[in-house]
Amino acid sequence: MKILTIKKSLEFQKIGKKGSKFFAKSILLFSSPTPQIYFQNLSQNKRAKDFCRIGYTVAKTVSKSAVIRNRAKRKLRESFRKLAILHAKNHFDYVIIARKEIIDADYKKIFGDLKFCLTKIHKISV
Repeated sequence: MKILTIKKSLEFQKIGKKGSKFFAKSILLFSSPTPQIYFQNLSQNKRAKDFCRIGYTVAKTVSKSAVIRNRAKRKLRESFRKLAILHAKNHFDYVIIARKEIIDADYKKIFGDLKFCLTKIHKISV
């Protein structure tokens, strides 16, 4: 499955308002089906039948240091990449918002929180 990134703030807001949400100690996870426009307007180099879109947010309220925020995003990105094969649904959008607890959390804790949220959010949406 191809993982595409969500970059526009308007899309983040739409997913946050319309989508279902679930939270763990270190993250919030929002999920909603991908809009139909993205099935037709994928650029040639990103054209894929099986894909999901993901956006990561680590606000300045989590940490003032950009180094710490970027480290948290890298951990989230890697965790989602490993979990997407089994737990992410095809043609779904995800937004992950980090909470303050992510600073002290190690990779295993973040991985476990994300796995927990992904399994629970799809049980809710079904």
